[in-house]
Amino acid sequence: MEYCDSVDRLNRILVRGHRIIQHELLKLGVDDLVPSHGAVLEHLKAMGMPQPVTELVTALRRPKSSITKATDCLENGGYVFKKPNPGDGRSYLVGLTPSGAEVLKLFTQAHVALEKKMYANIPAERVEECMRTLLEIESNLK
Repeated sequence: MEYCDSVDRLNRILVRGHRIIQHELLKLGVDDLVPSHGAVLEHLKAMGMPQPVTELVTALRRPKSSITKATDCLENGGYVFKKPNPGDGRSYLVGLTPSGAEVLKLFTQAHVALEKKMYANIPAERVEECMRTLLEIESNLK
């Protein structure tokens, strides 16, 4: 197989998508967060209880340094809280605050706006096929 620019193309889509999410967040009055913070907030909401940083690292498949930086920023904004982990004195738990739950709703609105733009004029069956293909690609790269 010859070289094709699929990885470059995916990267350009990701960068443009993040810009759109950032722009939508700014329109909604959120100027202290970046698109990647939404995944942390979403995971904390889904779990329903404070999580160790190691769980966030594993679940979000990101480096510990990225998760630490994100949770520090989210804590500074009042979107999450940190408390010592009673099961492991060397770590702490991160939990969602009411402000974090509220700003997560704005992230959802921003993602909906992105998806409307991203899939404009593409029939639903092709969107579904694209999602299946992306899942297969992701699975191949594990």
